Formats: sequence, C-alpha cells, structure tokens
Amino acid sequence: MIMIRKSFFVKPGLLFKYVFYALISVMITSVCVFAVMKLTVGGSEALENINNAEIAKLQAVMMTEFWWIVVILVVVIGIQSVLTFHRVVGPIYAFEKIIRQMKTGRLVGHFHVRNKDEFKELASLVESMSLSFAEYIKKDRKIIAGIKEKIEILETKASSDEEKTELKEIKNRLSEITSNFIVNVNE
Repeated sequence: MIMIRKSFFVKPGLLFKYVFYALISVMITSVCVFAVMKLTVGGSEALENINNAEIAKLQAVMMTEFWWIVVILVVVIGIQSVLTFHRVVGPIYAFEKIIRQMKTGRLVGHFHVRNKDEFKELASLVESMSLSFAEYIKKDRKIIAGIKEKIEILETKASSDEEKTELKEIKNRLSEITSNFIVNVNE
C-alpha cells in the first residue's frame, strides 16, 4: 500500500533547523574555498609576469563563476536536505503517533512506513512489540477470566454476606487489571 503524505511540513521547526545546518555547512565551505582560491591566484608564481590589473580581472572572472556554483550548490543541497529530511521525519512522526496510542493503552493498528522511508526495521520492531504486548494482555485476560469463574463458584459456596461481598470486590478488582488496554480493533 502506497502511503501519501497529507502534510508536506510535518515538523516545520525541525525541517528548518536541519536545512539551515546543511546550508550553513555549504556556505562555510564555500567561503573557505573562496579564500584559498583568492590566495592561490594572488600568490601564484605562474602569474609573476602578469600585472596586478590582469590578476584582479582574472580573480573577478573566477569569483563570478565561483558564486554561480555556490548558488547552484545551495539550491541542490537545500532540496536534497528537504527530501532526505522527509524520509527520516515520516517514520519519526509515525513513531510518535504509535507511542502516543500505546501510552493511552491502545495496542492495535498497523505501523505505516513508506517504501523509501528510513527506519523500516525499527518500525517493524515497534509494531512487533505492540502486538506482543497485546498478546500478553489477551493471555492475562484469559487467566483473569478463569480466576473470576473460580471466584463465582466460591461466591455460591460462601456462608456469609461479608464473604460474598469480599469475593465480589476481588472479582471486580481483577477486571480492572487490564481494563486500560485496547487490544482488539473492535474495543
């Protein structure tokens, strides 16, 4: 099943920070390359026979072309960062959603991760963990149901009203043990 993102900017603050760091890295690297190129052209022994005006012209031509390359790099790295970010943030958003559901006791549902997203293995583990918890709770509910049946038998055999009330209380308390969990889609 192909998953289509409904909102392109799932976590805009995180996206901005991620792209900002990538673009700052490009700019810092570009400034360093610019400085090295300028020093290399200005101090090259191969250019000893050329006057300063011609060296300045050569540097100006090189720098103009260099800044076009920097602009192209910034655009390409920016787009690539956004696309990479979405392959990572999609599963993170899904993890948050599943964990919020699990926190409220809901242990059902499928973990949707798109084909090109990262963290597929982790998504599979989280889904498997949720299903395992649901199975444990189902087993516990069967055990509790068996205990409740035995309590009902004891209730019929109880001689005093006090014992019957106490057994009824115990039975009701047993029902509360796993009542906070939803393990079936129909619950």
